Amino acid sequence: MPIQSERTTPAVTLISGFLGSGKTTLLRRLLARADRRIGVIVNEFGALGIDGTLLAQHGASPLIELTGGCVCCVAGSDLLLALETLIDSGPLAAIAIETSGLAEPGALIRQLRAADVPLDTLVTLVSAADFDRVMAVSPLTMRQLQLADLILVTHTDLVTPQARQHLDERLRSINRRAPIVSAVYGDVAPELIFSPRYDGSVPDFLPHQHSEFAAIDWYADLPLCRSALEQTLRQLTEQGLFRAKGIVYCTDSPWADEVHVVAGRVNSRALRIKERPVPLCRLVLIGRDSALTHARIALDACIDSDERINQWRERLVWEY
Repeated sequence: MPIQSERTTPAVTLISGFLGSGKTTLLRRLLARADRRIGVIVNEFGALGIDGTLLAQHGASPLIELTGGCVCCVAGSDLLLALETLIDSGPLAAIAIETSGLAEPGALIRQLRAADVPLDTLVTLVSAADFDRVMAVSPLTMRQLQLADLILVTHTDLVTPQARQHLDERLRSINRRAPIVSAVYGDVAPELIFSPRYDGSVPDFLPHQHSEFAAIDWYADLPLCRSALEQTLRQLTEQGLFRAKGIVYCTDSPWADEVHVVAGRVNSRALRIKERPVPLCRLVLIGRDSALTHARIALDACIDSDERINQWRERLVWEY
């Protein structure tokens, strides 16, 4: 069924790639550099939306989040409704859809074609530092690469030139038509992404399921001990945690921290949020059930001591 809007439907760019491949980082850079009004739809596998919050810090507007499952299989009607809402919000030069890392892009292409939505490009991101592990745990990554009109290789700064060359050869054997471009920290020109590359073909139906993955959300209203949090997240990766991301406060800083767990690495950076969120700390974790069974209890134990929390609150009063 076509999109129900009186406005012209702008072309859509799909941004695909496995968990932690760098999709949100790419979008941040694109929106910061774009001189046109870009609509954004972010799909989260978990019920808690993190990427939308992070993108909003960089002026991404208008933006709609679709949480609680992949739009490729459980939220198709929601996707079309979100598109209509963006189109009705005002003139747009383009729309970017950041898919869940577990999405099957062929299903999304079929949805868009059935609704007469023009598609510019399917961009697939792949992490140079995590390629072998991702291919082993996610058969959908092969599909994401096969259908790509453009392949962006991220985290190239974490591998040797020889490893990068070998990866390019493997990617070329999977997809012989798509350009392969490095995207360190998502730094690519917007015109490379928002340009027509899609050839109009409709992918065959591919049965798939996400039963091997689970997602949980975790909240806390008190600040955390940074060392305890980092140690806990590393332990969870050893037990089968694939991806974690969120916004937390730790007692050693008045600022929020944006936390990411990718390929067993725990990274964080200061994030200056204008208004302190409620709840104070939010994380979404995706992985095998075995890794998530006791994750909430382990994270609860990262809440810092009463003494350090009180000291943190006193510093906040002084600094603000």
